[in-house]
Amino acid sequence: MKIFLNFDKAGAEWVVVAYLSGDARMLDVVENGKKPHVVTGNLIFGVPDNLILAEKELIGELRNPVEIEELRQSIPDLSTGGYFLPRTMSVYQAGKKSNHALNYGETYRVFALYNEMDESEAKRIVDFYHEKAYPSISVWHESIRRELKRDRTLTNCFGRKVVLRDTWGPHLFKAGYAFKPQSTVVDMVNRALRRLYEEEIDGFRYTVPKAQVHDSILAQTELPNNHAGWVRLASVCMSVDSWMSPTCRYGSREFTVKTDMKLGPNWGRMSEVKLAGFKDPDALGWKLEEAWDGLHAIEMQKAG
Repeated sequence: MKIFLNFDKAGAEWVVVAYLSGDARMLDVVENGKKPHVVTGNLIFGVPDNLILAEKELIGELRNPVEIEELRQSIPDLSTGGYFLPRTMSVYQAGKKSNHALNYGETYRVFALYNEMDESEAKRIVDFYHEKAYPSISVWHESIRRELKRDRTLTNCFGRKVVLRDTWGPHLFKAGYAFKPQSTVVDMVNRALRRLYEEEIDGFRYTVPKAQVHDSILAQTELPNNHAGWVRLASVCMSVDSWMSPTCRYGSREFTVKTDMKLGPNWGRMSEVKLAGFKDPDALGWKLEEAWDGLHAIEMQKAG
């Protein structure tokens, strides 16, 4: 039987932007393990973290403004707190969408269009993201424009260069803002993918790359039939994690980006396994086996 392994640099671009821009609040989020979407929601809307999480649990990804308003009435501290609140989504979702969109120069009109909200509301969110939440993003954008003005060439921390020849203006600038974060993440992944493909020592011969999805690698391997097999698989996982997490440097700041890992019988049904902190393949092997057994037990329960 085969099983799938997924290695994912989730949220990696936001982490890279934190170190590129040197924004103090972004670095605090990354280096202290805070939840970026909660922090961003707090900084933009002024809502305390506990209320953001309570609303997230209640509203989820609901987009209907009438239903959202009704549900918010069950959290009096939120509904009567005088906060600026997004009409068509939770504060958490607004923080998440801001984190995913606003580091690369997306305008408030585009943000409004993509998120189906009034332009006045979108403008307030975009302005607060850059002025109140993470003011160093605008300074970093200016540094990218200076690099482009010099010779149209940008270079990421792995030495990969790009020459952008588009007409001078917003379209060129957006491509420039995105290049270093996006190329840094994909270079991490592609270097690891090549190592995984080329490695031929025991354990790796049975682990086959199946897909590269920008910031993740999907691989397939044999299901271990004893603990020794799980230990070998743990060694493979630790190696892939190491290859995907090189030390990067921008300016005077060095950093690594953590790797999330899941395993399961298919791409759609997987269980997360935390790789951080494991230095012993035997200990991680037990964790992998436990995750697989948990998935198998759920499947048997559904079938029974």
